[in-house]
Amino acid sequence: MVDSGHRTCPVTKLPLSPCSPLIPNYALRSLIDSFTPSVTAATSTVRKTNKTSLPPSEDPRFLFSSLSYPASAAALSTLHRLVKDEPAFRRLLADSGAASILLRHASSTDSPDLQDISLRTLLYLSLDGDDVRVGLVADGALDYLSCAITSGGPNAALAATTLTSLAVVEVNKCTIGAHPSAITALCALLMSGKERECREATTALFEICKFPGNRRRAVRAGAVHAPYSQAMAPRGLYRFSVCFAKCKEGRDTMVSVDGFVRVLAGILREGTTRGMEHALLVLNLVCSENVNLCWEAKKEGVREICFVLVEKDHEKIARNALALARTLEKRGGGSFGPNGLIAKDAADADDLNAMADFGKLEVAFNDEYYSTYGHVEKLAHEISRVSRQLKVLKSSCGRYLESGTETLSEEILGKMGAPPKSDVPIISANELAEADGFLFGFPTRFGMMAAQFKAFLDSTGGLWRTQQLAGKPAGIFYSTGSQGGGQETTP
Repeated sequence: MVDSGHRTCPVTKLPLSPCSPLIPNYALRSLIDSFTPSVTAATSTVRKTNKTSLPPSEDPRFLFSSLSYPASAAALSTLHRLVKDEPAFRRLLADSGAASILLRHASSTDSPDLQDISLRTLLYLSLDGDDVRVGLVADGALDYLSCAITSGGPNAALAATTLTSLAVVEVNKCTIGAHPSAITALCALLMSGKERECREATTALFEICKFPGNRRRAVRAGAVHAPYSQAMAPRGLYRFSVCFAKCKEGRDTMVSVDGFVRVLAGILREGTTRGMEHALLVLNLVCSENVNLCWEAKKEGVREICFVLVEKDHEKIARNALALARTLEKRGGGSFGPNGLIAKDAADADDLNAMADFGKLEVAFNDEYYSTYGHVEKLAHEISRVSRQLKVLKSSCGRYLESGTETLSEEILGKMGAPPKSDVPIISANELAEADGFLFGFPTRFGMMAAQFKAFLDSTGGLWRTQQLAGKPAGIFYSTGSQGGGQETTP
């Protein structure tokens, strides 16, 4: 605003000194532009009128009236420069209908230079807001962009980037998925393109496949085969495999891909942190349904890699590695060893015992309960005893809830015939943050938990606000003294 001659502070209304050392704040300028389009347009007009030699070809009215197909390189270059530098001009261009001429040039392979300028102009235009993105799709942008992607080359990468920008809007994701050639063209570019083309196609598919219905379409178009068919895949190519692994068609297709496990095992050995995280998750999802892949993963040394990754400080990698190791052992057959893993033979048992001694795979699982007559307490002690025998849990002892949550007085409890409380340690809500998981026990009556336990759960609000309980597994057990019902509850 200072560049346009405004010398008054918009907050204090005080005049600014002529030599005020102000630093341009582009984020603030963008915010002001979005809320004051009229001021922006006026500023743009002032900036232009101050120029003594403004070419007539840069007048928006002249540009839009003279623009036709095929357009000259000079006209398209002027459009590109104005769209890039002037937000107000983007709105004028979007409302003028001239975008249709840019779209026709975007699909024309006869002049790669004009195609490049048109695609760049469309990309900047699509950044003006969701209304413009929806309008471009309504103008038939998907047909022209799909044609540009199919043509291949650097301009195909630009077209894929523009398609990614359009796919940011949820309604456009559905429209792109229903288009007969958009996803197919991206998958073909992913299979045959160079590194940049593959990277842009991957980003576009990842954005489009955030809509679950598009995942099956992408699988049928060959998106699953593309990453694993290339010996040198670009960085980040496998991140959207997680989307496909979450649908059954994607998992079934991954099973049929030659070298699928070998490629992911290579990522676990030499990949980036994000690549390891995704590879572990994909392998766990696929191997949980296919025994043959479990044995193939073992042959590739995935299980040993998981043992190493469990020790990493990265929380997600360690958690995914532990889950995959258990999946491989349970699906691969054998007998249970320490920590819930399975030993296939004596050598495996030795390995698992060594890991148990190291203590990295042990889990601190707390057993919290409330018991009035002692029935739930007996269940809690039995669960703790079995857990210690199986060596599944590092510490699993029955613990009463904090005594302050008791809602009945000693007199009432005495009239009810409730026995005195045992000497089991009492737990407070804040101690839940120290455990890796929980087993909650309580008496029920016709599907409702005891009021004492409800009061205890209500006291954990501070832990949830700070995310100290997020992601921790929990289970429940319960009992009742009635003969007419109440044997169930809803967690």
